Amino acid sequence: MQKYPLWKSFTVILLVLLGVIFSIPSIIYNDDSDNWFLKNKINLGLDLQGGSYLLLEVQLDTLYAEELENLSESIRLLARENKVKIINVKYNINDVTITFENNIKIKDIKNSFFQMYRGVSIQENENRIIVKLDEAYKKTIQDSAIKQSLEIVRKRIDESGTKEPLIQRSGKKRILLQLPGIKDPERIKELLGKTAKLTFHLVDDDNTAALKSNIEPFGKIIVSDIYDENIKYLIDKRSLVGGENLVDAKGSFDQTEGHAVSFRFDTEGAQKFGRITSNNVGKRLAVLLDGVVITAPRINSAITGGSGIITGNFDAQGASDLAVLLRAGALPAPLEIVEERSVGAGLGADSIAAGKIASFIGMLLVCIFMVLIYGTFGALANISLIANIFIIISLLGTIGATLTLPGIAGIVLTIGMAVDANVLIFERIKEERLKNRNVYQIVKNGFDRAMSTILDANITTLIAAVLLFAFGSGPIRGFSITLSLGVIASMFTALMLTNFLVYFYLSISSKKELNL
Repeated sequence: MQKYPLWKSFTVILLVLLGVIFSIPSIIYNDDSDNWFLKNKINLGLDLQGGSYLLLEVQLDTLYAEELENLSESIRLLARENKVKIINVKYNINDVTITFENNIKIKDIKNSFFQMYRGVSIQENENRIIVKLDEAYKKTIQDSAIKQSLEIVRKRIDESGTKEPLIQRSGKKRILLQLPGIKDPERIKELLGKTAKLTFHLVDDDNTAALKSNIEPFGKIIVSDIYDENIKYLIDKRSLVGGENLVDAKGSFDQTEGHAVSFRFDTEGAQKFGRITSNNVGKRLAVLLDGVVITAPRINSAITGGSGIITGNFDAQGASDLAVLLRAGALPAPLEIVEERSVGAGLGADSIAAGKIASFIGMLLVCIFMVLIYGTFGALANISLIANIFIIISLLGTIGATLTLPGIAGIVLTIGMAVDANVLIFERIKEERLKNRNVYQIVKNGFDRAMSTILDANITTLIAAVLLFAFGSGPIRGFSITLSLGVIASMFTALMLTNFLVYFYLSISSKKELNL
């Protein structure tokens, strides 16, 4: 092919071969694999391979109650500093009323509190202080909780090994979760259903009378054992160190206790944990998860290395799941599953079969049309069309995109769009045939003059597809991805592959004139 540059020929052949090779995992290989090549396969969305659909709701009432408790605890500390006795604390839905023994230092307490929490509404009434969560403050808490919950849910789902989940905010206080191909939805629901708030508290083994009479002294709380509700512990209300200081947690095995969870603190947590264990040798340290005791070992010696181990009646899966929860962090508030749907794999298989049929019929009709209208050149355009499909499939697999039912619609649409460019080129060649006698010059002029029109049309479509991806979600994104890749592949096959095939055909046929 003397009229076609060698570097272009090499580039076109190489890209087409790579497209065919990297489409193989998606076409013929169905199982998951750790092989780097076989991993380059298309991930199927929820509508194609089935899975679970969950709608989670953040329990904001619990969040507001915890915030009121934190605010009242701050006032308790201020009252202690000012040596004022609190005689009553009353919690309501949106406020907490703290009653003091007298009102001598109440203004000082109020002013100090206001300096700490400027966004909170605080009122003074004789010997009472009323702290109220107004709507602006509640909205701030709500937005922060939703964002934090989204991130933690994403971490937990990713750690569970689920591929290509859809996790997004839905409404004011809900989170939408789609899990394609999930095989164990109950385990996922269990992971999401736990707040995973981990705290460490000292156990009070001396005040047995209060524990027996079920009376909580000031600064103490009574909590149950996670495995036996009849076993109770009297512990310090204030946690000494929390899960926010954890940097790692993983399932492990202890020679005496069996399956366990080993953990490691950050620098601040390691210092706190070292001081706690150094100052309380001989006492028991309760490990609380979501308000219940999972273990309460005795401190035999100081632990200054910043790491430790949590033992209990764990099996291998339980220890692994707890490690996942601790690594992901605690949810700011509990999540409740308000809606759950399952999409069967059979429905997904039907969708894939329907998509294949639609694609095959669409391609067949387009190929027949091109051959009838443009003859040999139409057959060459059909070869480009087939290569176009291989390239789209390989690109989808290589970037790890998720194929959805709308995505299949995008591929079918691309089949029609891919031929549009060839039609423009061939019509330009027809026009050039009336002006020129040299077949190579006719082809060159036809491609050159059609290029600007093809680029304009495809670039505007690509911009629309990118905007759909940027501002859309779910099915819209699936459609925009296949449309974008289809546009890119179409421009390559029309402007380079078809051009190469036409020059190759002319070089081996030695034609002196064109029949279109």
